[in-house]
Order: sequence, then structure tokens, then C-alpha cells
Amino acid sequence: MSRIRIWAACPLLLPFSLALAQPFPSSPPNTQAAVELAMSETQIAKANIQLVTLAEPGADKDSSGNEQALHMPGTVVLPIDAQEIVSVPVAGMVQAILLPPSQRARAGQALLRLYSPQLLQWQREFIQAAAQERLAEEKLKRDTALFADGIIAETRLQEARGNAMQSRALASETAQMLRLAGMSEKAVQALRATQTLSAVLDVAARTNGTVLEYGVVPGQQVEAGAALAKLQREGRLWVELSAAKQQAAEARPGNRIRFATCPDEARVIAVSPQIRADSQTVLIRGELKQPSSCLAVNQYVEATLYVARGGGESWSVPAAAIVRHEEVHWIFVRSARGFTALPVAVLATADKFVRIRPEAPASGKAALAAGTRIAVSGTATLKGALLGIGREEEEAQGGGK
Repeated sequence: MSRIRIWAACPLLLPFSLALAQPFPSSPPNTQAAVELAMSETQIAKANIQLVTLAEPGADKDSSGNEQALHMPGTVVLPIDAQEIVSVPVAGMVQAILLPPSQRARAGQALLRLYSPQLLQWQREFIQAAAQERLAEEKLKRDTALFADGIIAETRLQEARGNAMQSRALASETAQMLRLAGMSEKAVQALRATQTLSAVLDVAARTNGTVLEYGVVPGQQVEAGAALAKLQREGRLWVELSAAKQQAAEARPGNRIRFATCPDEARVIAVSPQIRADSQTVLIRGELKQPSSCLAVNQYVEATLYVARGGGESWSVPAAAIVRHEEVHWIFVRSARGFTALPVAVLATADKFVRIRPEAPASGKAALAAGTRIAVSGTATLKGALLGIGREEEEAQGGGK
């Protein structure tokens, strides 16, 4: 009788894209050992078990072979410390927007113009404090000369010194209020010299950056301290990756992150210890040190995280090859006697593929290798054999012959 070959030994191409990644329950640490399942060619044919052949995992290594690639989706975000909220401590009315949104701003460049009667009051207080400071300094100078000639007592000189110190402190305080309001040092000194008041204030950017948005429109009344604009400082960007729990366990600060559509490279700076409740993924944060011409804030990206390769290999297999029983994932490897049920740890999923890391057998040999054939259909029969279903029937039939 001719033997029927029902399995297809074909190289398994592994396009491991996570752009369409779907959640797949990750495996707890396995304690089960591999189980041998004896099956004849006739039994394999009846179960319609089909096989695929694992290809070399070279597509998931870098040029040095010391790293393995983990694929996951992510989003480009602005670092918290790279955002600047522009505000002033005076109330007023927005007269004009001087620089449109999305435009680059230089440090000191005016963004918008504010009309503020409260600013007038602060300027009057500063002029009065400056005048008192000048009078107190003149009196201190005069009393110092009189004390040197022995005309006045020392207590009067000490009183003059105290008044001068208080006057200087008050003038400094009111000048600082004007600086906080947005007046430059040059404008404050000009006010001291000319005593010319103005209720118009140009609110300027404190650092170089890009105007992301304005929180106000011309004609709007704003309270003191209200957010007027949001700026993005130049330079750094973050990328926040959504990783499976097993993937996050492999990640370390300093790991490289590459992108499918951009040559720029990021480095891992943090791995969250928490799992997101909505997606059951772990946040991995990477940072781009240099400005990017191909990545923008809020852009979705397909990222590859390179982690140190451990003692075992990780492989991409069809999702149909995975069988789950009592929180343990199994694949079925073709062997000389039939199949070997091999427990595996699930690392990630992508489209119809699952990335796994097999348990190494006691002999120390690699559990999987290029050319290994695994079952992708008829796995229900194999799972039944693993659980002992049908074994009693076979034994009974064998005993009756």
C-alpha cells in the first residue's frame, strides 16, 4: 500500500507586522515538560493533520546576531518637560495674535498682545517704590556724612540704613512683578527713567519652540494666570510602545527602537511596572534625542524593539498552531514516532502569527530549529491525544484482537 503524504512542508515566511496586532493571552511560566505522542501515518492521515516548516529566524536578528527583534505598535508623544504653557500673572483682554499656530518661535519673540489695566496699577506701584528708594538712598548718604562729622547720633544713621533697605526691597519686589508679567529688563529700566505707563503687554516665548495651539482668541477676557498658548520646545520626542507583558519583561533601558517608515532611532528610557486596564499591555517609553524630520507628535508608528538575545530562540508561528489548556500553551512538533507536544511561552501576536519561546528539553538541545515541522491543522485531535482522550478506546480495540 502506498503511503499517503498529507502534510505540506513549505518554508514559513514570517512577516511579523504589529500594525494590526490583536491581544493574545500571554503564557505564565511553564513547568510542564514535553510530551511524546505516538501516532501512525494512518492516524495522521485520518486526522487531516497538516504541517508547516519553520524558517531561519534571521529576519528577527540584527547584524551582530546578539539581539532579537520584538515588534509592537506605538505613538509619538511630546515629553512632559518639552511642553511649555505660556501665561501671565495679570488679567486683561487679548488684543491680537501675533504669531500663527504651528509657526516656529524664537526666545523673546512676541506671541500675542494683551491689554491689561492691572498692569498699569503694577507700573504705578513700581514708580512709587522707585521714588521712595531714591529718597531713602539720598537720606542715607546725607546722614552718613553728618554722622562722620559728629552732628547726629548713631541711632539716626541706623534708622536711615533700615529705611533704605526696606525701600530697595520694595522696589525690587515691584520690579520683579513686572518681569513676571512679561516686561523685559530693558522695559523696566525705561519705566524707571521715563515714568511712562502703558497698559499694552506683548507676551513673548521664553524659549525656542513651535506654537502648538492658542487657548484664547482676540477680544477674549482672560484671568490672571490663564493658559494663553502651548509651545513645543525643540529637540526631544518620546515614543510610547504598547507591549505584551512577556515583551516588556525583555525590555531594558538603553534598548534600541527602530521604525518601519523612519530611519531615526530611539532608546528605551522607561518600562512601566503596571499593565494598562483597557488594552492589557505594558507601556515602554523611548526617547529620540535629536529632532526628527519624519516623526510628528501623535503619529502612530510600527516599531521594532531590539533586546538582548537570551539562551533560547523566539519564533513566529501561525496562530492555528497554538493550543491552550489550563493556562499553558502548546505546539505539536513532528517527530519520528508521531508528535512531541511542546509547552511554549507566548510573547506577542501579529495578524495571524504568534511569537513564542519554547521550553528547552532536558538534553539541552534547542527545542526548535530551522526545518522543524509543526502542526497547523488537526490540532484538536492532537490536543485530545495530549489529554488521553481516545487512548482507552485504542487499548480496548488492541486487546480484542
